Amino acid sequence: MIIFGWGRVTNKKYGATMATKCPNCHNDTWLQLCRHRKWFTLFFIPVIFYSSKHLLLCEVCSHGVELKGEKIKRAKQMNELTQGLFGETITKDEYWAKAKEIELLAA
Repeated sequence: MIIFGWGRVTNKKYGATMATKCPNCHNDTWLQLCRHRKWFTLFFIPVIFYSSKHLLLCEVCSHGVELKGEKIKRAKQMNELTQGLFGETITKDEYWAKAKEIELLAA
């Protein structure tokens, strides 16, 4: 007997990515970068993912913006930069200079 299924969901939270005002709840917040995957399972073990999307989520209301293409790469760069700021490995001036170069929500 083989037991298989699909639709199992896993989420990976990368953490705070950018500070902004949420367009939904209007709170000043850090948008959280998350990856959402749906899996095909075999004997209840995720084997192959068949759907994947990256989201920027408001930490207050969980409203999200889906990212595609180049924006995913920029979001990951911005996340690393923000983690450097929180970890105090870069200064605020360095953070804002590099953040302007990344321009996550541009285009």
